[in-house]
Amino acid sequence: MFTLEIIFNILAGLAFFIYWVIAFVILYHLSRFGIGVQPKKFAATFLFGSVVLSAAVIILFTRTDISAFLSL
Repeated sequence: MFTLEIIFNILAGLAFFIYWVIAFVILYHLSRFGIGVQPKKFAATFLFGSVVLSAAVIILFTRTDISAFLSL
Protein backbone atom coordinates (compact mmCIF):
# COMPACT_ATOMS: atom_id res chain seq x y z
CA MET A 1 0.00 0.00 0.00
CA PHE A 2 2.24 2.82 1.23
CA THR A 3 5.95 2.20 0.99
CA LEU A 4 8.49 4.11 3.06
CA GLU A 5 9.57 5.97 -0.06
CA ILE A 6 6.04 7.26 -0.70
CA ILE A 7 5.66 8.30 2.93
CA PHE A 8 9.02 10.09 2.79
CA ASN A 9 7.95 11.93 -0.40
CA ILE A 10 4.65 12.97 1.19
CA LEU A 11 6.44 14.28 4.29
CA ALA A 12 8.93 16.20 2.15
CA GLY A 13 6.09 17.71 0.12
CA LEU A 14 4.27 18.68 3.30
CA ALA A 15 7.40 20.33 4.71
CA PHE A 16 7.86 22.20 1.42
CA PHE A 17 4.23 23.38 1.51
CA ILE A 18 4.54 24.57 5.12
CA TYR A 19 7.73 26.46 4.22
CA TRP A 20 5.97 28.32 1.40
CA VAL A 21 2.96 29.18 3.58
CA ILE A 22 5.30 30.73 6.15
CA ALA A 23 7.29 32.48 3.39
CA PHE A 24 4.06 33.91 1.97
CA VAL A 25 3.08 35.28 5.38
CA ILE A 26 6.48 36.95 5.73
CA LEU A 27 6.34 38.39 2.22
CA TYR A 28 2.79 39.63 2.70
CA HIS A 29 3.58 41.40 5.93
CA LEU A 30 6.78 42.95 4.62
CA SER A 31 5.12 44.29 1.47
CA ARG A 32 1.76 45.25 3.02
CA PHE A 33 2.69 46.75 6.36
CA GLY A 34 6.24 47.92 5.72
CA ILE A 35 6.62 51.67 5.67
CA GLY A 36 8.87 53.02 2.97
CA VAL A 37 10.91 51.30 0.31
CA GLN A 38 13.29 49.30 2.51
CA PRO A 39 10.81 46.56 3.59
CA LYS A 40 9.82 46.08 -0.06
CA LYS A 41 13.48 45.57 -0.96
CA PHE A 42 13.78 43.03 1.86
CA ALA A 43 10.68 41.26 0.56
CA ALA A 44 12.08 41.12 -2.99
CA THR A 45 15.42 39.79 -1.73
CA PHE A 46 13.65 37.23 0.45
CA LEU A 47 11.45 36.10 -2.45
CA PHE A 48 14.42 35.74 -4.80
CA GLY A 49 16.39 33.77 -2.21
CA SER A 50 13.41 31.55 -1.42
CA VAL A 51 12.83 30.73 -5.08
CA VAL A 52 16.51 29.92 -5.65
CA LEU A 53 16.76 27.76 -2.53
CA SER A 54 13.48 26.00 -3.32
CA ALA A 55 14.66 25.21 -6.84
CA ALA A 56 17.93 23.83 -5.46
CA VAL A 57 16.08 21.67 -2.93
CA ILE A 58 13.72 20.30 -5.59
CA ILE A 59 16.61 19.48 -7.92
CA LEU A 60 18.61 17.79 -5.17
CA PHE A 61 15.57 15.91 -3.88
CA THR A 62 14.70 14.51 -7.31
CA ARG A 63 18.31 13.39 -7.85
CA THR A 64 18.53 11.63 -4.48
CA ASP A 65 17.94 7.89 -4.36
CA ILE A 66 15.72 7.54 -1.30
CA SER A 67 15.61 3.75 -1.42
CA ALA A 68 19.39 3.63 -0.93
CA PHE A 69 19.05 5.63 2.30
CA LEU A 70 16.15 3.51 3.52
CA SER A 71 18.01 0.25 2.95
CA LEU A 72 20.78 1.29 5.36
